[in-house]
Amino acid sequence: MYFPDLPDTSRVWIYTADRTIDQQEQELIQAKLDAFIPEWTAHGAKISGDAGVIENYFVVLVVDESKAGASGCSIDTSTRFIKDLGSQLNVDFFDRLYMIVKENGENKRMHISELSNHPDAEVFNPMVSTLGELRNNWLVEVKSSPFV
Repeated sequence: MYFPDLPDTSRVWIYTADRTIDQQEQELIQAKLDAFIPEWTAHGAKISGDAGVIENYFVVLVVDESKAGASGCSIDTSTRFIKDLGSQLNVDFFDRLYMIVKENGENKRMHISELSNHPDAEVFNPMVSTLGELRNNWLVEVKSSPFV
């Protein structure tokens, strides 16, 4: 289960890498996330959350908004953080024309226009907005997804 210490109602932001993130890069990203999350604030209030690298492609930020909600400024701060992270690692986390598809047990990066050619594969839905959705409905069949 992803982020077991946070409730299903927590808000999530998913950033998809344009390539596989290797183990060494994942460790570096996690260290930077572990430093960022405790310092992340909304209107001066600390945000209760967590973050991690999942499935070798995704950086996921999670906020328990029952304690303090993320604001426009705090979201901007996290976006800048992810952009800086991408610059450091030469990774684009903002190319929305590509999706990560699980086919035959393997994750593959695929242009959204190719999804209809793989109806029996599953796609990671980058549009989930809560931790509950991430835990239960993140991986969906391509043929029943909103992307084909």
